[in-house]
Amino acid sequence: MFDSGFLELLVVGIIALMVVGPERLPEVAAKAGKFIGKMKAFVATTREDIEKEFRAEELQTMLKQQKEEISELRDMMESTKSEVSEEFTEASDLLDSSVSDAKASIDKK
Repeated sequence: MFDSGFLELLVVGIIALMVVGPERLPEVAAKAGKFIGKMKAFVATTREDIEKEFRAEELQTMLKQQKEEISELRDMMESTKSEVSEEFTEASDLLDSSVSDAKASIDKK
């Protein structure tokens, strides 16, 4: 989180020793450590919540795209079904016509 080296920590420690005093320094250091730990936990929780929201938005986008693709596939299937039905009807009519012609030619003989 913060980019601090040994020298910076040493300076902060010496200043804290002079301001707080050697008797209260361990107590203040413990409180500071707890506070920093709570802040890190808060930041981690917030980061996780934000990442979950981004993932949820991505999933919703993917779901919408898949619904659109399914709709397109249904339209294609309906179109194909109609075309096959029309071709079947034409073939049936042609077959009936051929059978009728064949019967007529047989009856003439």
